[in-house]
Amino acid sequence: MAIVYLHIGAPKTATSTLQYVMAHNRKKMLNAGVLYPGSIMHGNAHHPLVCDLLEKHRSQAMPDIWYGTIPRGKSWELLKTEISQHQSSVDRIVLSSELFFGQIFSLDLMLRDITTNLQEHDIRVVVYLRRQDQLYSSFYNQDVKGIRQWGHSAFQFYQTHQIFEHGYHAVLGMWCDVFGKSNVIVRPFEAEQWQDFDILKDFGSVIGNVSLPRGKAQNNDSLGMIQLYIKRCLNKVGFKKQDNDEVVKILYELCPEAPTKGCQYIHRSLYKKFRETWLEDNRVIAEEFLAGRELFSQTIPAAEEVAIYELNRMGVALYAQNMFNQFEKGRFRKFRQLFSKATLLVLSEQNLWNALDAQSRSILLEWATAIDK
Repeated sequence: MAIVYLHIGAPKTATSTLQYVMAHNRKKMLNAGVLYPGSIMHGNAHHPLVCDLLEKHRSQAMPDIWYGTIPRGKSWELLKTEISQHQSSVDRIVLSSELFFGQIFSLDLMLRDITTNLQEHDIRVVVYLRRQDQLYSSFYNQDVKGIRQWGHSAFQFYQTHQIFEHGYHAVLGMWCDVFGKSNVIVRPFEAEQWQDFDILKDFGSVIGNVSLPRGKAQNNDSLGMIQLYIKRCLNKVGFKKQDNDEVVKILYELCPEAPTKGCQYIHRSLYKKFRETWLEDNRVIAEEFLAGRELFSQTIPAAEEVAIYELNRMGVALYAQNMFNQFEKGRFRKFRQLFSKATLLVLSEQNLWNALDAQSRSILLEWATAIDK
């Protein structure tokens, strides 16, 4: 039977780009004997597989946005049907969702369920690991920006998100307990360690020397420092997940700013504590999975070398003025109340009431409290 390559992420390791390329080259891959299933693909990834496991084993209702048109509770059945249809022509199957990596609670039950559903196949688990300081920073920024719509501090994020409940080594151990250490393929998310500095070539070699053509890079830039703060305030106010991309697009226009690079959102003493744990984790992974070779060629920087998140209040004031001016012109009417409420929160938290004159503040309040007829 075909070998199943279960690509589990981790998040923020070019998963969107890899999924895009495979989804848009399914026929070419199939001609080479590799199935990237389409029946359980929402967007370019196989997130419904994870969502069905979460609903089954954790009684956790997942948002419709993760399913699209795929019926709940049917993804594994649909997958087996599609595999059966191609069983005579493929020797490899690739399943990809970074949501796999983000699970800790009831993970043992979920993994046993996977082995039952794919019991006729050998399973290889493929995981890319990003340097922890980069993952923490990027993942927090993304969860504020994205449909999870996180609205609180980075400290609360790290303390409550299950992906940070355990270190890399402990998470890998859970997968090894079910699939065996020899079947867990650990790759660094570090261009210096990829063939020709190319993630597509690296991933293609892992899944059996598959040629993945150069595809469209998926734009997933981090928010800038001011954008991040405003988006947190928008998230606190609350709005529909399906409107998230449109809201972010408006935010970019109201507050143009370069993406944040290499910034940490926690104070240096906490970062220093995290760093000690990360370094030990990477040392153990190097010994157990990489025959002693360093997991990352670039070391995690010391606390003194790290840029810490700081908010430019003048930039925040300029955003408030631009936001008011644009909405006063009648633009973005659909989201006027949302941005008005969020901007009032911004002005209150940052004590920037004088960024707008009294009349403008009064109008802003009217927008925020208006009742649509």
